Amino acid sequence: MQSFKLLKLLSLVLLVTTLSCIKKSNEIIIKGNIQGLKSKWVYLYNVYPVTKKPPLDSAAVNNGTFTFHFKPDTIFETKLVYIVRDKNDPRSGLGIINPVTSKDGKLNLYGDFLMETGTIELTGDLEKSRGITLTGGPQNQFRFQNVDLPFNDISSIPAKHQAQVNSFVQKLNAMPNAYWCMFALSNLKFQVNNDELRKIYNTFDEQSRNGYSGRKIKEFLDTRPDEKALRPNNMLTTENGKHIPMIDTTKKLNMVVFWASWCGPCRQEIPSLKKIAATIKDDRFRMVSVSIDDDKDRWKKAMGEEQMPWQQLSIDQAIMERVKMQYNLNYIPQIFFIDGKRNLLTKLGGFEKENEDKILATINGYLK
Repeated sequence: MQSFKLLKLLSLVLLVTTLSCIKKSNEIIIKGNIQGLKSKWVYLYNVYPVTKKPPLDSAAVNNGTFTFHFKPDTIFETKLVYIVRDKNDPRSGLGIINPVTSKDGKLNLYGDFLMETGTIELTGDLEKSRGITLTGGPQNQFRFQNVDLPFNDISSIPAKHQAQVNSFVQKLNAMPNAYWCMFALSNLKFQVNNDELRKIYNTFDEQSRNGYSGRKIKEFLDTRPDEKALRPNNMLTTENGKHIPMIDTTKKLNMVVFWASWCGPCRQEIPSLKKIAATIKDDRFRMVSVSIDDDKDRWKKAMGEEQMPWQQLSIDQAIMERVKMQYNLNYIPQIFFIDGKRNLLTKLGGFEKENEDKILATINGYLK
């Protein structure tokens, strides 16, 4: 009897040990069965980066069927991909139907889908419909249900803003590894403060936080100062190649204008800035324009065309992304008012005709 109990106990221990050693499959299978698919091959591409790139893989088509099969050696992170029938023609892609938003016979098609672990099946008949049905994959199903998440700006109205942040967290609580939420957060991170961003980021599971996209969010969090923190004083480059601080700590007020030669509203704003520069004659005030141009020749050409009689600086490529994160530069033009102790006093974004009066009132208010 004791031998039987011992054998039963050993069997139970062996079962638990075996189950604990089973790892979640990292295998990825994308199967297609598409009638009317006349190409001999199909090609799978990453959506990002958007530059010209080789396909991830190709698959032979046999009577409309094809299979992509991957067995990554490391933990796989979900990514956006697309399939084309002709690798020389990006317009030859397959359109994926969103079953959630396609209603009343009107198809809502996407040119891409999420490549994730497990099996994804693509089915359809191109002679009857342009759309392909995708089944399988919780990441794709989450995207279908929340397709607009990355593209809905977070409101600046406090109550609505908080409701949107809470909704984001609730979605993540239901699916802590939702790639589409991470993709959305990469787009929306400029629109939430550090406390809100940290709250959302910490709701993701550990694997998502440690993936490439999660690490980029963490880098952004570690780089962008809190609202009340002192502004970073980076060394920037003059037209002649000299490096000087962006903020003059000997001045009572620094007005820092972020712009670029290719930015239409930035160029429209320059006549107003010229009037401001001509109006404010106070040694305690410093006005500086900071270009985010990648092409320094275009920056210099624009300066020659605009003839701006105040300090002009450019951000070196090596620190460009860091400065954008530090100053939350998700758009330009933006004007920052910073005191000599590097405190951010206020800022003004976008171009409007009324901005000239607002800027003058702000300057005069701080120089009293």
